[in-house]
Amino acid sequence: MTVNYIALAIPAFFLLIFVEMAVARQMRIQAYRLNDAITDLGCGIGQQVVGIFGKAAILGVYTAVFVNASLIGFAEGSWWPWVIAFFGLDAMYYWWHRASHEIAFMWAIHAVHHQSEDYNLAVALRQAWFSGLSSLPFYLPLAFLGVPPHVFATVGAFSTLYQFWIHTETVGKLGPIEWVLNTASHHRVHHGRNPRYLDRNYAATLIVWDRLFRSFQVEDERPLYGVIKPYASWNPVWANFDVWAELWKKARSAPRWTDKLRVWFASPGWTPPGVETPPPHDVESGPGFGTGPRRRWPSGSTYLRSSRSLRWRSWR
Repeated sequence: MTVNYIALAIPAFFLLIFVEMAVARQMRIQAYRLNDAITDLGCGIGQQVVGIFGKAAILGVYTAVFVNASLIGFAEGSWWPWVIAFFGLDAMYYWWHRASHEIAFMWAIHAVHHQSEDYNLAVALRQAWFSGLSSLPFYLPLAFLGVPPHVFATVGAFSTLYQFWIHTETVGKLGPIEWVLNTASHHRVHHGRNPRYLDRNYAATLIVWDRLFRSFQVEDERPLYGVIKPYASWNPVWANFDVWAELWKKARSAPRWTDKLRVWFASPGWTPPGVETPPPHDVESGPGFGTGPRRRWPSGSTYLRSSRSLRWRSWR
């Protein structure tokens, strides 16, 4: 039986959220809004509840493939499965994450994680309820390569735990580490809806995959967080179905049967011919839903200077 490291880490999550609140206050960053944070936590709680059944099914399928179709066997206690799991899972996460931004039905699953227009540690807990169903096919090659289920589950859990800390505005750039590891700066880019930031920096732990496959973008302008079409609700349940409803509406409205099918597998922004295209949201207009006045961001030169330093960023 595998240990649920994510559940064990929940007290630490809340402790670090309170620490971040204190640090953000000291730095004069308006990091949290109560309604958004509650929605984030609601999504996270729902993901854990749904995950009770989903993770059992996923591990069941993975175990069946490992037992019946594993191509490589390792001696008990060998460290090779851990090495293969670390690098293999990190690489497969990159491709799953990239596909989740490039294929409509996968984006419908993943979009909930990007809906918040804040960027803080609570957003790290805003997890999609059904991600396991879309990620399993990407991870099954590890079962063929002889990675035991408990190794796969443990490495996957620690990959998720690593990604918690990078959801913050209180940590600036970290020098040479940025060349190898995914950091808060890199992941802020990923959550930005600025045109130059869209579909960039998919990494989990190692940013080298983005550098290798040309999806890397350095943080060189202030990010505006959220999705192109703002999620206009605080409902954590509907957050997981909002994009599905949009795709269903497109599919029903498409005149051709081929387009009704293509809607689900095309780029998330694709609209079938003959279907009215919704007007784009102006990302430069700032937050799109439920936000009151925010503290003014620093000028571009101040932002870049502070981002290049090893110190935490200080906002004016």
